[in-house]
Amino acid sequence: MPRPAPSRCHRDKGDLMPLLPVSLLVGWFLFFAAGASRAESTVDYGQDVRPILSDNCYQCHGPDEETREAGLRLDLKDAALADLESGGRAIVPGNSKASLIIQRITAEDPDERMPPPDSGKTLTPEQIATLKTWIDQGAPWREHWAFVPPKRPAVPSVRRSDWVANPIDAFVLARLEQEGLEPNPPTSKETLIRRVALDLIGLPPTLEEIDAFLADGSPDAYEKLVDRLLASPHYGEHMARYWLDAARYGDTHGLHLDNERSIWPYRDWVIRAFNTNMPFDQFTIEQLAGDLLPNPTIDQLIATGFNRCNVTTSEGGAIAEEFLVRYAVDRTETMGTVWLGLTIGCAVCHEHKFDPISQKEFYELFAYFFSMADPAMDGNALLTPPIVKIPSPEQKAQMEALKKEQAAVKKQIEQALAEVKYADPLCGQELPKPTWYETVWLEDDLPSGAKPAVSGGAPQWQFVEAPEHPVFSGQRATRRSAKGLAQHFFTGASPGLRVHAGDVLFAYVFIDPKDPPQQIMLQFNDGNWEHRAYWGANKIDWGKDGTPSRRRISDTLPEAGRWVRLEVPIGRVGLKPGSVLNGWAFTQFGGTVYWDKAGIKSRVPPEGFASFVAWQAVQKVALDSSLPKPIQDILKTERDKRTKLQTEQLRRYFLEHVCVKTRDVFQPLHEKLQAIQKRISELDKQIPATLISRDLEKRREVYVLRRGEYDKPDKNQKVEPGVPACLSPLSEDAPPNRLGLARWLVDPRHPLTARVTVNRFWQQVFGTGLVKTAEDFGSQGQWPSHPKLLDWLAREFIESGWDVKHMMKLIVTSATYRQSSRVTAEKYRRDPENRLLARGPRFRMDAEMIRDSALAYSGLLVKKIGGKSVKPYQPPGLWEAVGYTSSNTAKFVQDHGEALYRRSLYTFWKRTSPPPSLSAFDAPSRERCTVRRPRTNTPLQALVLMNDVQFVEAARCLAQRMMTEGGRTPEQRIAFAFRIATARRPDAHELAVLVDTFRKRLEAYRRDGRAAEKLVSVGEAPRDASLDVAELAAYTIVANIILNLDETITKS
Repeated sequence: MPRPAPSRCHRDKGDLMPLLPVSLLVGWFLFFAAGASRAESTVDYGQDVRPILSDNCYQCHGPDEETREAGLRLDLKDAALADLESGGRAIVPGNSKASLIIQRITAEDPDERMPPPDSGKTLTPEQIATLKTWIDQGAPWREHWAFVPPKRPAVPSVRRSDWVANPIDAFVLARLEQEGLEPNPPTSKETLIRRVALDLIGLPPTLEEIDAFLADGSPDAYEKLVDRLLASPHYGEHMARYWLDAARYGDTHGLHLDNERSIWPYRDWVIRAFNTNMPFDQFTIEQLAGDLLPNPTIDQLIATGFNRCNVTTSEGGAIAEEFLVRYAVDRTETMGTVWLGLTIGCAVCHEHKFDPISQKEFYELFAYFFSMADPAMDGNALLTPPIVKIPSPEQKAQMEALKKEQAAVKKQIEQALAEVKYADPLCGQELPKPTWYETVWLEDDLPSGAKPAVSGGAPQWQFVEAPEHPVFSGQRATRRSAKGLAQHFFTGASPGLRVHAGDVLFAYVFIDPKDPPQQIMLQFNDGNWEHRAYWGANKIDWGKDGTPSRRRISDTLPEAGRWVRLEVPIGRVGLKPGSVLNGWAFTQFGGTVYWDKAGIKSRVPPEGFASFVAWQAVQKVALDSSLPKPIQDILKTERDKRTKLQTEQLRRYFLEHVCVKTRDVFQPLHEKLQAIQKRISELDKQIPATLISRDLEKRREVYVLRRGEYDKPDKNQKVEPGVPACLSPLSEDAPPNRLGLARWLVDPRHPLTARVTVNRFWQQVFGTGLVKTAEDFGSQGQWPSHPKLLDWLAREFIESGWDVKHMMKLIVTSATYRQSSRVTAEKYRRDPENRLLARGPRFRMDAEMIRDSALAYSGLLVKKIGGKSVKPYQPPGLWEAVGYTSSNTAKFVQDHGEALYRRSLYTFWKRTSPPPSLSAFDAPSRERCTVRRPRTNTPLQALVLMNDVQFVEAARCLAQRMMTEGGRTPEQRIAFAFRIATARRPDAHELAVLVDTFRKRLEAYRRDGRAAEKLVSVGEAPRDASLDVAELAAYTIVANIILNLDETITKS
C-alpha cells in the first residue's frame, strides 16, 4: 500500500526494527498455517476477498472521493491494479510480495501498518493469508454478485436424490454433502401442521385440523393442507404483517403531536393483494405509482398509501423546506431497502463509502419522490391531502341516488328560472342612492314570542307611562333602578330580527340625572350572548375587553336628563350579515335608567328588494359578507367591467335568493336542494377515506445537497430522476416519474428486486434469509449461504409471473422445510445458526403471532378481516407519558367487545408509544422501514406472558375450555390444553408436573376464595358462572404456565 504524504499513518523513523512481541510471532505462525491451507483451494473474490476489503479498507480507499487517502481506490478493479503516483502498485496480480497492500497490512511498524491502529480495525492472520493467496492466484476480480442480474443455474446432482422433493432441496443437499453433513429426518406430522400453519396464516391449527391431517394418509395430504392454508383469508393478513413493517405503516403521524391519521384502508389493500395473489410486479407498481397509471382505480390509488406511510409533522417552528426534503429522503431510503436491499441512505451526505452509489445518484433517486404533492405540514389532521374516498357498494348506490335527486331539483330550478317573469322597477335608471330603513323591534311591547326575564334580584320588567315618567315614543318605556349589577332581557323572539351588511342596532336611553348608573350595556343574542357594547366606567366584567364580547363604545355615559339614541354597528359586536337576533338585553351598574324604542336601521327595505338595480346599489355601499364568495367578487367588480356571464350569474342569484317578487318560487326548491345536500354531506362523512400519492403539476428542481442539508443545494449539480449506474439501466421509454422507477424495479433484468424479495420470503419461514442481512445486499452485507439457490429462486419468481403463493408453496413443500428441527451437539457446533439447513426451522415467534395464538387457544380470537384499527388492553399512562395535551392521541381510550380480540395486525399503532406487549417481543415502532426484526430474549417477555391482562384472560378462557371441552379428569383436561398449544400430547413427566401444580393451586384457592375470584375476573370476556371458581382459578394457573412454555411461543 502506498505511503501517503503527508498522512496520519506515517512518520519519519530510523532504520532500527523493534523486536517482535511473542503475540505477533504466534500470529505469524497462524498466518503461514492459514496460508498453507488457503493455497489448496481457489479464493473467491466476492465471497472471500471483497468482505475483507469492504470492512477494513473502503472507509479510506473506497467509493467516497472526499475521504479517499493516498489516491488509492480498492473497490474498482482498474483503480486497484493501477500504478500509484508514489510508485509501485497496491495489487500486482500473481505476486503478493510485490503488492504494496500486503506490505502495508503486514508491516511491523504500527505507523506503517494498515489499517492504522487508531481505526479500530485489525486484519486477522487468516484474512491476510486470504488476500495473499488471492493475489498469488492472479487476483481474479468480478463484480459484486448482487449487482449482476441472476441467471437460472442448473439444479445440482446429489447422491441422495430420493431426499429431494423440489429443486430447493438439491441446492441445499449439495451444500450439505460438500460440508459432510446429513439432513435431518422429516418432523412429525403434528409439528409439521403447526409449523406450516404458523408460517402461512400466522395462526395455530385447531385440534380438529390436526386430527384431520393425521388421519389423512393420502400421498398429497400435505400439499392439500398447504393449498388450503394459502387459500385462507388469514394468509393475506399474515403476509401483510411483514410487509407493513417494511412500509413503516402506523396509525399516527409519528412526530410531535403524533395525531391519528386515516391510512388503515392501505393496510386492508395489502391484505387483499396477498389474498388475491397479486403478481409482485403489479404489487410494486401500484404501491409506488398507482396514481400515475392510466385512469387509476380507487384500489390503485389506495395502494399508493405506501408512499404516505412516512412519519410527518406539523410542529410550530418546523421548516417546510426541510421536512419536504426529509420526507423524500425517507421515501428514497425505504424504496432502497424494500426493493434494492441497499443502504442507499449512506449517500445522502457524501459518496457511499462501501457501495458504488454516488451522492449524485442518490439524489437522482430522490428526484422521483421530491415532487409529491402532500404538504410539508400534515396539519395534525386525520386526512392530510391528497386523499381518496372509499365508498362501500351500498354507500356508492346511496350517493348516486342522492346525486340523481339533486340533479332533478337543479333541473327544476333551471326550468323555473326560464319561466320567471321579471321586470326591474328601476330598469334603465342610474344606481339610486341607498336610503336607511328603520325596523322597530321593541317599543310599547316586546316582540312576538319573546320571553322576558331579569337578573340582579329585581322584579319582572317594569313599564312606566307618561307624564309621570319620561317616554320617548309610544305610550310607555321600561324603567330599572339598581344598587349594583342589574339586567332585564328577553329571548325567543319569533320571527327574529335579521341583520344585513352595514346594519346599525339602536336603542333610546334616558339616564336619571339624580341617580345616574356607573355603566350601561346593550347585549344581543344570535344563538349566543357574546355580543356586547357598553358606555361609561368599566364595572361590568362580562366578556373579553376589546373583543366583540366586550366592546367599549364610549368612556362616558350618554348625557343625563334627556333621551339619547345609542347606535351599535353590527360589525363592532361581531354580528355577521345573515344572522338572526332572537334576544336583547339592557344592563346597568347602579342608578336609574329608562329604555325605549329599540330596533335596527338598514339599507335593506323591510319588505326586501324588488329591484336588481337597487340591490346592487346597496351592496356597493355595504357588501354583504354572507353572500357566496363568487357573488361578492362580481359585486366588487365595476358594472361596466363585468362580463356578460358575470352579469347573468348576478341576476340569477338575485332572482333566486333576494327578489321579493320571485324568490318565493325558488325558496322551496332551494330548501329541498339544501336538504339533499345535507344528506349528501352526512353520507360523505360516513365514507372512509385514506391518504394517497399524487405529484405536483410542476416538478420541483433537484440539486445535490451539500452534506445532505436541505438549505445547501449545490447549484452546479442539478439532477434529473435516474438510477445508479451499477444496476441495470432504465428502459429508453421510461417516464421520469415514480411509474418509470417502479417499472425499472420489476424489469426482469434487474439484479436485485427478485433476489431481495425471495430472500425475505425465506427469512419469514426459516428465521434467517439466505442473505442474513436482508436490508443490505451491498458490500457490507453478508454473502449468501446458498448463492445459486438464491439465484434459482429469483429466476423462478420472475418466470412464474412474480407469483408469491407459488414461491411460498415451493418453500414449504421442500424436504428442507419439512425436516425435524432437533439438533445434535455436533450439528450445533458446526452450524449454530442453521445456515447450512441441515435441520428444520426453529425460533421464537414474532410478537403478533404470540398474542394471536394465545387468543386462538383460548377461543377469544375474532377473525373478522379488515376495518379500522382497534385498541385492546394496555397498561395505563403510556400514551400520557409521551403525549401533548392538544393531541388526539394524548390519552389511551381502550376499546371493548370484539375489538379486544382482533388479530394484532389491527392493533392501533401509535408510533411514539407502540403497543407495549408487542414491543416487548421486538415489534418495531414503525417510524422507519424494517425488513428484519431483532429476536431478543428478555425477562420482560415472561412478565408479559404471566401478567398482561390479555394473556391472563386468555389463560382463564383456555381454562374454561379445559373444563367444558377437555374431559372429566385433571389429566384429560390438562393434556387437552397442552395439545391445543403445542399440537402434541404431553409426555408422562410433563403431565405429572402440570397435574401436581393444578392440585396444589386448587388447594390454595379453596382456602383463599377471594384470590381465586380476583384471578378469574381479569379481562372483560364473560365468565362461565356455572364453573367452580377455585377449580377455574387453578386451571387458569396451569393454562398460564402452558402459554409461557418455550414450546408454545416457538415455531419448531
